[in-house]
Amino acid sequence: MTPTDPGLLLRPMLHVDDLAASIAFYRQLGGEVIHGGEDTDWVLLQLGTIQIGLLRRPPDRARGEDTVELTFDAAMPLAELESQLHRAGIPVDEVGTDRDFGEQLHVRTPEGLLLKISRRVPD
Repeated sequence: MTPTDPGLLLRPMLHVDDLAASIAFYRQLGGEVIHGGEDTDWVLLQLGTIQIGLLRRPPDRARGEDTVELTFDAAMPLAELESQLHRAGIPVDEVGTDRDFGEQLHVRTPEGLLLKISRRVPD
């Protein structure tokens, strides 16, 4: 990782109506639940080299969420990444804390798609 490389890892998050059915579906594709379960609000599945999150709640449209969210885990401290984005002229919509994923930056793509970036905890 170079000083300007935030080391981003993509983790799609899907808002689902029936968590148990969705877990069963992704298990049929080879997914393995690595966090949470059918009795929780969200699960994290490992599917090959990708992690997919399933959220039991509907998207918060007022905050720009949609049925599918692109979330990233950053190796770089978020304050450093935020500064890098500001220097590049990219506004950060929100800096906040998610109850499940901790500190997050919310950034919009040129098309208006909301990206959520959380700090990745080192292994």
